[in-house]
Amino acid sequence: MARIYQVPSHTRLWLTLAVTFCALPQLLKGPLWQGGLFALVVAIRALVNRQRMALPGRIIRSLLLMGAVALTFYSFGRLYGPEAGVALLVSLFGLKYLEVVSQRDAYVLLVLGFFVCATSLLFSQSPLMFLYVLLCMVLLTACLAGINHSDTRASGMQHLKRAGIIMAQAAPLMLILFVLVPRVAPLWNMQVGNGKARTGMTDSMAPGQISELSESSALAFRVAFDGDMPPPAERYWRGLTLSHFDGRAWQQAIPRGMDEAGYLYSGRGPAPDWVDALTAGRSDGTSYAYQVIVEPTQRRWLFAMPVPFVSEGGVSLARDMRLVANNPVSQRQSYQVVSVPAATRRLPLAAEEKALMLSIPDESGRRARGLAQQWRLESQSDAAVVQQALRYFRQQPFHYTLRPPKLVADPIDDFLFRSRKGFCEHYASSFTFLMRAAGIPARVVVGYQGGEQNSLGSHLLVRQYDAHAWSEVWLEGQGWVRVDPTGAVAPERVERGLRAALEDEDSGAGLNGIEFDAFAGSGLLGAMREWADYVDFRWQTWVLGYDSQLQLSVLSKLLGQVTPLRVAVTLVVSVALLLGLYGLYLFWRNPVHSQSPMEKEFWRLHQRVQGCGLALSPGVTPSQLAEAIAGRWPRAASPARDWARYYQRALYDPRQKASKQQMRHLRGLRNRLYKLLD
Repeated sequence: MARIYQVPSHTRLWLTLAVTFCALPQLLKGPLWQGGLFALVVAIRALVNRQRMALPGRIIRSLLLMGAVALTFYSFGRLYGPEAGVALLVSLFGLKYLEVVSQRDAYVLLVLGFFVCATSLLFSQSPLMFLYVLLCMVLLTACLAGINHSDTRASGMQHLKRAGIIMAQAAPLMLILFVLVPRVAPLWNMQVGNGKARTGMTDSMAPGQISELSESSALAFRVAFDGDMPPPAERYWRGLTLSHFDGRAWQQAIPRGMDEAGYLYSGRGPAPDWVDALTAGRSDGTSYAYQVIVEPTQRRWLFAMPVPFVSEGGVSLARDMRLVANNPVSQRQSYQVVSVPAATRRLPLAAEEKALMLSIPDESGRRARGLAQQWRLESQSDAAVVQQALRYFRQQPFHYTLRPPKLVADPIDDFLFRSRKGFCEHYASSFTFLMRAAGIPARVVVGYQGGEQNSLGSHLLVRQYDAHAWSEVWLEGQGWVRVDPTGAVAPERVERGLRAALEDEDSGAGLNGIEFDAFAGSGLLGAMREWADYVDFRWQTWVLGYDSQLQLSVLSKLLGQVTPLRVAVTLVVSVALLLGLYGLYLFWRNPVHSQSPMEKEFWRLHQRVQGCGLALSPGVTPSQLAEAIAGRWPRAASPARDWARYYQRALYDPRQKASKQQMRHLRGLRNRLYKLLD
């Protein structure tokens, strides 16, 4: 026996929209076959709803199910994990929509829809995605209202309006729970996006790598300062410290004889001596407190100014003054930092470190070695050698360009004595080599320099084209000192950013192909970008960044002393007060049964007739009212019967609903009757 489709016709369109909108984010980024499968399901469902074809049988649905599982395994190589699991869930969600017949099937589909739309937040937590998920929830709620509505003449917009009211009523309760419910760490850590390509800088540096990265305008991270912001020339954001040079590329390295446990401190257990030395200098000189929100990179390194102090868990400090996350940054991550640049002089230089910072390959840079040794003979101190090198870069015809010629044989000698055209990595690499050849411990630092301020807030945007490389040298009594040889050739790069440095006419077509997403000078589009960035930043700090530490700060301002009892009492009282206010509103809004426009039309004529002295029995019908008027006022008999017939047709005819035009016609007939009753 055929099963009767129990989803009302006025809800079927909303059901299709809800299913499509819930699955759309995954369909856009998922494999191509998934979009085709979903389109096939929607097309079959539309034909079934219009009785153009029969619902596919169990065998066909089973084949579609097995095909979806097999294609998911083919596309992802597994059936578990965030990407594969969500793809399989969305496919099954679409197949469930294909077999909906009973009201129970619709309930199951809609509950599954709430889970599907929530999975979109696994891959993006932006404000736009949040609003999109809210839209999906409104559509799902409208479907729930529709399948429980028995009136066959109900309007689809009526369900949407009811769903919007329900969501609006739930918003205050959601806000109370968000603020007061304790923020606890998750029971598991789901790493989303491990299969994606890594973005940003790599863990090594060779000629041309940073110049390629600088052609991207993608956001690297944001920084919000708590207090004064450092000047542009001081905004150096360390990401990696590169100590090993193989003749062409610089790489990270731990000095021989040092173990990783003593080189990287996570904040747990006894602190190494070098950590105590840095901590002792925390009060030296100027300090900067700020919050960093880094974009996903699928890597572990983080960014901060020197010398960073981090109190929260999940972040470790390395001896070379870089920050390292305990897990790869697979989604936006926020951390608080206090940087004290002057504390670097407290850090000792171990013998193992010194040996690594002086090592250079024997076969590399033979002419550069001779030049460095000449400077050593002519100089009285290490600082004088540094100044000799910077003077060499300023006086010789070096050029700062985004597209330097390739260095084929010896990168150091080729750059210093032949091409003399390069980007920041060329200058940092050659300068560090010269310092090591002169007997001065030196290393390369890779990160970002500068950043653009959003005028609507106090935060900086650091983009990929702000990627930069510089050097650090060890000077007795000063510790590790930053030296940026690029600033000797192109000081505009340090003071005003990459764009100002490349606008020099000598750089040729250096700006071609680079899209600078700057706010300033962009007119209306720049203002819109600035507002969008400000909203996204506040969303990150106030909503996604609302962790246990921030919650404790907010509750301390609201409650004073924060105790579990106070939080529980506040939560119960807030919910009770909200429900009480909602009850009072319902009582005030609907004290009696509200009349429909048709009921008001009948009641106005009923009251007028009684006011003219004609007694009417309770429960009189429109026809009886018209006959009573005809008996009392014979000249009004015909208009009264016309009014009654038109009124009943507008009220009871299932083929049409009372429109504004019909209501105006009824009022016209009633006004004609008023004149005949006088």
